[in-house]
Amino acid sequence: MDGYGQFCPVAKAAEVICQRWTPLILRELLVGSTHFNEIHRGVPACSPALLSKRLKELQRAGVLDRVSHGGTVDYQLTDAGRELLPVIVGLGEWGQRWARTDYCPDDLDPGLLLWDVRRNLVPGGMGEGVVTIELVFPALPPSRRYFWLVDDAREVDLCVADPGRDVDVVVEADLRALTEVWMGDTRFTDAVAHDRVQLHGPSQLTRRFSDWFGEHPRFAHIRPGPA
Repeated sequence: MDGYGQFCPVAKAAEVICQRWTPLILRELLVGSTHFNEIHRGVPACSPALLSKRLKELQRAGVLDRVSHGGTVDYQLTDAGRELLPVIVGLGEWGQRWARTDYCPDDLDPGLLLWDVRRNLVPGGMGEGVVTIELVFPALPPSRRYFWLVDDAREVDLCVADPGRDVDVVVEADLRALTEVWMGDTRFTDAVAHDRVQLHGPSQLTRRFSDWFGEHPRFAHIRPGPA
């Protein structure tokens, strides 16, 4: 983008972080994504070419380092990049309070929702051994309808293809309802009571699932500002 032609530090900071997709790329880096594909899963509508360009711009600005390990590349935030955490969190808190969305169809993405949920899930939270949860969004096209969370007590993996394991719990959900639960607009128990979310499986696992799924740790507690 062209510069603002101002000495003001706000203008200089905006030249670095306010280009399209850059705040969301920073969000992904700040929550721990380091590989290109991980970052891209958090900004799926950003083309790989544009994502690569934005990462190079952030590297030139001193916000991140590109570190090679054999055949892999990590993107690691510098001190300057880590100092942006309160800026990005503050932007999200302001948005949750004052720009709260009613979730139009374009805002709803099951893969993005579950990717955000997955990185906040506690491994082993569903019990001992490997627990596989199939999430089904019946109203969506088949290509976007099925996802799997695999909790093996060491990590939680999100799969977009059948992992080939026996399924322990099936969650059938309205995408809007599950998004509302995650963002603190609806309680999980209320979504279940109104059949917007249905749980199928052994009771000892289905009872655990709502607490394990939880809600967004930073934004769900924020109430809308006065109209």
